[in-house]
Amino acid sequence: MRRALFAAVAAVALAATSAASIRPSELNGTIAAREPYGAASLTWLFLTAYDARLWMDAPTWSMDVAFALSIDYRMSFTREELAERTIDEMRKVSPDLTPAMLARFGVSLSKVYPAVKSGDRVTALHTPGRAVRFYHNGRMTGEVEDPAFAAPFFGIWLSPKTSEPALRAGLLRLSR
Repeated sequence: MRRALFAAVAAVALAATSAASIRPSELNGTIAAREPYGAASLTWLFLTAYDARLWMDAPTWSMDVAFALSIDYRMSFTREELAERTIDEMRKVSPDLTPAMLARFGVSLSKVYPAVKSGDRVTALHTPGRAVRFYHNGRMTGEVEDPAFAAPFFGIWLSPKTSEPALRAGLLRLSR
């Protein structure tokens, strides 16, 4: 019985690891990298909400280069929960955003975010001067064309003002 339980746990762990290391197809034509630039997980107490990976071809990250942030969820969230949490985090990293801007971003996010369950992947693809494109499990769900959106959105994970500095450090390969 113990051996069967161990084998089942090992199989689930191996499947999660291999799924996280697969290069998302939505990068094709924009980002050539075969491996993520950086990776980290968001964990609360003992629960991991998601694994995040930053994909790019440039030697260092900036908003002036093409990059993608892929999130592999380990928990389920409604589209409303994702949009609300995103707006809260955008407000923290960019306190100069007006209520009108946040409301506009919330409407956009509710259109591009799907409901997610454990095992789902959401990717946000940034190409300078273009809309931020969103994908759910490789299928495009929409884009946000507002030029003021990209910096505070990606700042949730990549800004020095992030609420999760360890996650940022893993994504940007920073020493802590």
